[in-house]
Amino acid sequence: MKIRIRGNSIRYRLDKKDVDILKNDGKVEESTVIGAGQLHFCLKAKEGATSPFIKLEGPAVHLSFPKEQVRQWIDTDQVGFSAEIPNADGSSLHILVEKDFKCLTERNEDDSNAFDNPLESC
Repeated sequence: MKIRIRGNSIRYRLDKKDVDILKNDGKVEESTVIGAGQLHFCLKAKEGATSPFIKLEGPAVHLSFPKEQVRQWIDTDQVGFSAEIPNADGSSLHILVEKDFKCLTERNEDDSNAFDNPLESC
């Protein structure tokens, strides 16, 4: 899972392996070790949820979306889905979840599990 944070937005990009884990386990996780600590992200398909929800617990970010919304995304050619989640200070957090496509230019990254890029044939 690739995660990009920019201002009040978080973008999650999942490759085929991540999508399979999310489909089978109902959640996918990624962690990064920083010094003596660890930054943790979890994306979950939550049964019975009616709207997206995000919670920051120490160094962990837990994001949940309704299971049916996630299932529709997984089982179709839909590229991604997004949400605006209100913050306590009145601002909002923009969330984008996407399927990760193979890069069109060489980037020295292993994208063997990435989805075929629809622009590759152009």
